[in-house]
Amino acid sequence: MNRRFRNFISSLALPGMVLSGFLLMGAPEAMAATTTPYTQAAFATAMANHTPVVIHIEASWCPTCARQKLVLKGLENDPRYAALEILDVDFDAQKPVVQQFGATMQSTLIAFHDGKEALRAVGITSKSDIETLLNAAVQD
Repeated sequence: MNRRFRNFISSLALPGMVLSGFLLMGAPEAMAATTTPYTQAAFATAMANHTPVVIHIEASWCPTCARQKLVLKGLENDPRYAALEILDVDFDAQKPVVQQFGATMQSTLIAFHDGKEALRAVGITSKSDIETLLNAAVQD
């Protein structure tokens, strides 16, 4: 191998290793909404920090809830919702929490902005309706 060719190959090695490291690590975490199971502590912390929150009262057997989850999943990497926390409440297992939020059925979405309820909807599944609800939580 001639010297120029070896230098050329050597010059590619470091950038190649760096690139492969990024590929192995995955892309840097994009700003994304987070979805976690509801706990009173998580909700209280979010309210104290004025974090925008959406409560999703859902049930595993509910087809409307499943459609809502798909739409929410599709929107979670939207930069508009980077600061948003989505807290899932199990309609069947967390009855006291369901009552605390005054919900009477699963597929209820409740947006909180600046520590206060901003918007509530039941049974919505369209992307535009769910975006309207999320926007109520993250409004300026």
